[in-house]
This record gives sequence, structure tokens and C-alpha cells, in this order.
Amino acid sequence: MAESGRVQFVQKLARKVLSDCGISDPPVDLLRILKSHGIEYVEVDDFPDTVSALIVESETRTYAAINSKEHLHRQRFSLAHELGHFFLHRGGRADEIPTIDNPPSEDWQEGGKAPAEAEADLFAGELLVPKDMLKRHYRKGMLVPELSKIFLVSDHVVSISISKHFNSLFK
Repeated sequence: MAESGRVQFVQKLARKVLSDCGISDPPVDLLRILKSHGIEYVEVDDFPDTVSALIVESETRTYAAINSKEHLHRQRFSLAHELGHFFLHRGGRADEIPTIDNPPSEDWQEGGKAPAEAEADLFAGELLVPKDMLKRHYRKGMLVPELSKIFLVSDHVVSISISKHFNSLFK
């Protein structure tokens, strides 16, 4: 199945963020990305269990906060997801936010994740496990748990990246 133009845009944007920050090796340094975009990092130990991370913009500052009670892999994915919203969806009204399915396409089904959330997840996966980095390590014969340790993400995130880039891993 061919990828939509918006999916390709999200993937290119994640690669551009990494390139602009000079990040070429795993694990992706999310704090470097935050710093380079003037975002202050905060660890919060009293977030409700339903909040993993968020980015808040005031008139003068932007803060990225993570739930410090969660596993490191969850913290990293949640922070990368919020960066996805920051780069992709900031500044627009909810009904104006360009998303994978704006306008909705047959790919989005009722009961699924909201398109903007799916897009932020896509960005997070591409940011944390970029295809080029994955290719360098996957070719070494590393298994999912080993790759998870290298990229500091869950086995699930690595598995999704392998599935998504499966054909290009062998080129």
C-alpha cells in the first residue's frame, strides 16, 4: 500500500528535526531537540496516571513535561509524541489541523485513534527509530529486545518500525 503524502511529510519532518539537531545515532537525544527549539524540560512526579506527557506554551515560554513515574521507554515515546503535536499541529484550531486524514480518508475508521493522535504517534516512531538508524543496526542481526535497548524504546515501537520499513531493511 502506498503511503499518503501526509505520511511522507511526517516522516520527512522527523528526519529534518534530527538532521537540524545533528542527531545521527541512537538513542535519539530528545533533550537536545527540546533545547534547540527553546523548549524547557520538566519531570513531574504528581501527574495523574492518565497523563504521560504534555507540551504547554505560555506567552513567553514553552515547557515539555513528562510523567516521571512512568518507564523510561514510555516517557521517551510520550515526549516524542508531544513533539509531534508541537511540530505538526501547533497554532491551528482543532478543525484546521492538517492530519493524515484531513480530509478524512478510508484509512481512518470510527472507534480508532483520532487522526492528529495517529499522526503524532507516527512522528514519534519516526523520530525515535528512524529508518536509516534502524537499517544500520538491523543489518547487524540484532533482535528486537537488543534494538529496544539501543534506541531506548519499547519492543513494540521497534517492532512497528521494523514492520513499517521491512522492505527497505534489505536493500
